[in-house]
Amino acid sequence: MRAATESLPKLSIERAQGLTQEVFEQRYLAGSGKPVVVTDVVKSWKALKLWSFDMLRARYGTDQVAPRIFLRPKIIKPMTLAEYFDYLDAPETLPRGFWIDAVTLHPRAVPAEVPPYSLYLGWNVFGRHPELLDDIQLSPTFVEDWLPLLPGALRKTMDEATRYFAAGLMIGCGNGQLGLHYDFLDTHAYLAQIIGKKRCLLFSPEDSAALYDGEVDPDDPDFEKFPLFRNATAYECILEPGELLFIPYRWWHHVVSLEKSITVNYNFFNRVNFGGYLTNLLRALPAVVDGLAQSPDARAALGIDWTCRGFDSPNSGTT
Repeated sequence: MRAATESLPKLSIERAQGLTQEVFEQRYLAGSGKPVVVTDVVKSWKALKLWSFDMLRARYGTDQVAPRIFLRPKIIKPMTLAEYFDYLDAPETLPRGFWIDAVTLHPRAVPAEVPPYSLYLGWNVFGRHPELLDDIQLSPTFVEDWLPLLPGALRKTMDEATRYFAAGLMIGCGNGQLGLHYDFLDTHAYLAQIIGKKRCLLFSPEDSAALYDGEVDPDDPDFEKFPLFRNATAYECILEPGELLFIPYRWWHHVVSLEKSITVNYNFFNRVNFGGYLTNLLRALPAVVDGLAQSPDARAALGIDWTCRGFDSPNSGTT
């Protein structure tokens, strides 16, 4: 790590409890928003006591999953959940079998050496195993959540068609990470820690110009290549089991697993970011419509009896 990293200004993310929606909106949603660690919500979840790697392996070990390295080299390793859990106990050993290039989605050669970052799993588990929702309270009590107002069939289609699921589990071991980014569709997000610890660095939307579209590594920045990053301010916390980190929309975040961990992630919108959410959803409309075309059950649930001719032709439309 470059010594210059130590000069990056860092502020501790506030911790709070007993928040009402009114107080939360005033403190953490006004203006560009403000991240906060909520310390008393997850502690009431049954998942905190019931979930473990052994429990998930016993129930869902045969599930096919696709953990990946999101940073260079960007690669995917298809395997079963049980095989992935074995990997988490020995990440210094390359899993056997074929690998996929995350950019081209073509098979690729096995890495010549162990990659510098560990395989990280974003798992759309609630879509496949909704019984796990009984162990958590997905919609937060301390802030308005408008996502449940959308029909369930539409939400499911959006998850599948856009490949960005609104709720799921993030599972990894030490140094598992996504890289610096902000979340899809201008959504708010939270990370609810169930097992293990994570280190989280957040940056305000006001610092976007200094973040170079997420190309800079906040843990090892090259200030010669990314000089504006010196002007950014990082908001930092260590997220412990039983804690929830709220991330306002358009806030950049860099989250690193410090040990084997399981995190519930949830993305949603409300009156504050509805405009941005709707705008981005319209941009994703072709994928959503295509997903509906391939899902008769969702079309029936939504009462859809029209078909789409496509979005490319100037004479295209619906009938």
